[in-house]
Amino acid sequence: MSLLSADRKSDRCPNILLIVMDATRARNLSCYGYHRPTTPNLDHFAKHSVIYELAISPAGWSLPSHASIFTGLYPSRHGAHDQHKYLSPHCPTMAELLCSYGYCTVAFCGNAYAGSATGLDRGFEQFNTLRNPAGSLAEINRKMTVGVAAVLGQRDAGARYTNQQVKSALYRLRANGRPFFMFIHYNEPHAPYRPPRTYNRYLPDGVSPKEARRINQDRWKYFVEPTLMDERDFEILTAMYDGEIAYLDFRIGQVLGWLEKLGILDNTMVIITSDHGENVGDHGMMGHAYCLYDTLVHVPLIIHYPREMATTGRVAHQVQTLDLLPTILAMLGDTSSGAYRSLQGHDLLSSAGRDFTIAEQMHPDLTTFHKRFPGADVSRFDRSLKMVRTDRCKYIWDSNGQHELYDLQVDPNETRNIIAERQDIAQDLNQRLTEWRDSFEEAIPSDQAPEFDEVVKARLRALGYLE
Repeated sequence: MSLLSADRKSDRCPNILLIVMDATRARNLSCYGYHRPTTPNLDHFAKHSVIYELAISPAGWSLPSHASIFTGLYPSRHGAHDQHKYLSPHCPTMAELLCSYGYCTVAFCGNAYAGSATGLDRGFEQFNTLRNPAGSLAEINRKMTVGVAAVLGQRDAGARYTNQQVKSALYRLRANGRPFFMFIHYNEPHAPYRPPRTYNRYLPDGVSPKEARRINQDRWKYFVEPTLMDERDFEILTAMYDGEIAYLDFRIGQVLGWLEKLGILDNTMVIITSDHGENVGDHGMMGHAYCLYDTLVHVPLIIHYPREMATTGRVAHQVQTLDLLPTILAMLGDTSSGAYRSLQGHDLLSSAGRDFTIAEQMHPDLTTFHKRFPGADVSRFDRSLKMVRTDRCKYIWDSNGQHELYDLQVDPNETRNIIAERQDIAQDLNQRLTEWRDSFEEAIPSDQAPEFDEVVKARLRALGYLE
C-alpha cells in the first residue's frame, strides 16, 4: 500500500467512528488468517480498508488500554491503571480534542471501566451505557451473577441493545450536519462466553450448548486449581469464544450497512479494533491479566479512511493502538499543536513503522483474589511487567526478576523462553526498554478517584472483575 505524505489531510472534517471489540485477539479473526470463518463482515470490510497485521495494545486489560487509545499515551504516562483506576483530567482525550474541532461526540459503551466511573467519558456530549437494571441492589446483584444478558432482557451481552441506540443516533447525526465522533464499545466476546444459540456452530460434535455452559469460566478458580480443566474444556471454550466473535461480526456488519445506506461511509473514518486479547488456556492462563503474551496484546486493527484519501491494503510492520489519536489529528491538519507534540503515538499514515512496541502490566490489584481464595499462592501474579517487542523478538521484564525472551519468527506462540541462551539479545532489548522509560516522566496519579457506585460494581462483577 502507499502511505499519505505527512502534509496530506482531509479537505473537510470527516466523521470518525471508533468501534472497540472487548477482549478480541487478532488470531481468532478470519481476516487475520484464522481457520474458522468467524468474521465474514469484517473480512469484506477489510478489502476496502487498511488492515494492520501487527497492532499491539499497550496494556492487557480494559482501563489502561482504553485510556491509551483516548490519550495517545502509554499507561505509565497517563496513569490510569491497576493502582489508580481513574484518568487524570490533565490528559486531553480524543473526544475533548475533537470537540474543539466542532465535532458532535457520542458514545455507547458496555464496559464500566471505559466510562464515567473512570473519567473516560470526558469530552463526550452524550455517553450512553447499557441500560441500568431495574430493581433493588440485591436484585441487581442477583441478576448480574446470571450475566449481563439477564439484566438486559436480551440473549447477548448488550450488542443488540447497543445497536438499537446506534442506529437511531446515526440517523440523527446525519441530519445534524456537524461532523461526528462516535465511540462504540461492545462487551462481546468478553467472558463469560455465552453466544446466542445460533452462534454455537463451532462446538465440537456431541457437545450441547447446555453442556458447554457448565465448563468453568472463573479464571481465579482455575489459577488456584489448574487440574480443574483439561484440553477438551479449553477446546469447547474456544468454540464459544469464536461464536461470540462471529455474533459480534454480525452486529458490526449491521452498523457498517447503516453507514452505507445513509450515504456517509465515504466520508467516515471507521476504526475497528480491540482493547486487548484473551487467553483461553494459553500459557496456563485464562482471561486477560497478569501477562503480556501476544494472545493478550496482539489485537485487530482495521481502518477505513475517507474515500478522498484512497488508502487501502495491508500493513505488515508493528503499530500500536495509541497511534490512533495522532493519526486522527494529523488527518485534521493538527501536527504543530502542543497536544499533538505531547503524544507518544505515531501518525499511521506518515510513519515508516516502529523499531519496537511497548506494553505494560502495572502491579496488579489482587484484592479480589485474596478475598475469594484466602491463603492461595498468588506469587506468580504479584509482579509488574514491561514488554518490548521488535519484529523478531520479544523481551518481557519482570519486577521479580523472572525475565523472558522469545524468538517470534521461530516460536510465534511464545512457548520457549530463550533468555538463558541469548543474553546478548536480552541485554539489548532491556537497554531499549530502559531508554524508553527514561524518555518521559511517569504520571503522578491525581487524587480524583471516586468510588464505584453499586450499579458499576454490579456490572464489573458480571464481567468477572470483582467478587
